[in-house]
Amino acid sequence: MPVHGDYYERYLKRGLRPLDFASNINPFRPRGLEEFLSERVEVIYHYPHNGYESLVETISDSMRWDRETIVFGNGSIELIEFFFRVAGRDVAIAQPTFTEYERFARLHGVRVHDIPWDLEAILEFVEGSRPDALVICNPNNPTGEFMRKREVEEVAEVCEKRGVKLMIDQTFIDFVKPHDVEAFQVRSLTKILGIPGLRFGYGMFPKEYARLFHETRLPWNVNTLAKVVAERYLPLLRPFSRHVRRKIGKEREHMKKFLRRLGFECGGKANFLLCRGNLDSGRIFEFLEGRGMLIRRCNDFKGLTSKHFRVAVKKREENRVLLRGLEVLVQEYS
Repeated sequence: MPVHGDYYERYLKRGLRPLDFASNINPFRPRGLEEFLSERVEVIYHYPHNGYESLVETISDSMRWDRETIVFGNGSIELIEFFFRVAGRDVAIAQPTFTEYERFARLHGVRVHDIPWDLEAILEFVEGSRPDALVICNPNNPTGEFMRKREVEEVAEVCEKRGVKLMIDQTFIDFVKPHDVEAFQVRSLTKILGIPGLRFGYGMFPKEYARLFHETRLPWNVNTLAKVVAERYLPLLRPFSRHVRRKIGKEREHMKKFLRRLGFECGGKANFLLCRGNLDSGRIFEFLEGRGMLIRRCNDFKGLTSKHFRVAVKKREENRVLLRGLEVLVQEYS
């Protein structure tokens, strides 16, 4: 299955700009972002300082994290890949979830144990099987399920007691309610800002692993433009993400109601919805693609079927186009 950007680039080569509901990107970008990028574009003529002291200081002050725990990279994916390098021989992955975890596990010779994305099932497996590591995406991609802080802390406590490394992928945490936990914690700034092509991920690792990450990462792993954007917008992230959550929440509920009226099961607490209907998602994809829209088929996620698909929550006028397209499709096949 093509990865993010592949279908979109095919359209661009034909001079078309599709409505991209396949990528879970915030449509409500910060006001003045494009002007800021234009004003600071000259930084690309220079190397960043490889120590990134000002960036570390910004992350520490904005997130209230210990400087010695801070990591950052070319998207959150760089931090996730590092985790699988140090995870151990056996890793439990709560499924269905982001498919790149398993690819990195294979790349590093790690044995994967699939477990349900369910609190009780996770606790039972960690207590009984004691894997070397556990990976949870929270909020989960593609289902949109979300564990509250107390639930994640319960998992973290059991993992610590059993000597299990815990990675919480919080790439979409700013679309729900951010919280910290004692774990390998990974986040993305460019998702919430709506500029994924710029690539900036950051996180908080146990100190010894944060040191190892910086000792082994590639030099200049964050480009100068991504660095200045992070230093500008991380201090504004808390109020900005609250504003986005209100807007996304309103649109998400509107989409849920409409989709359910059309006969789709759908749910999610982040900026996307996992849907299931009676039609094959391949047929839905082709129908909508022919009308200039992209969705994410989910048949390649463990535990999901050819009838599952995922759609991003966008602005009202864009959502209307998608919902109207699905309404026409349902009417044609009813």
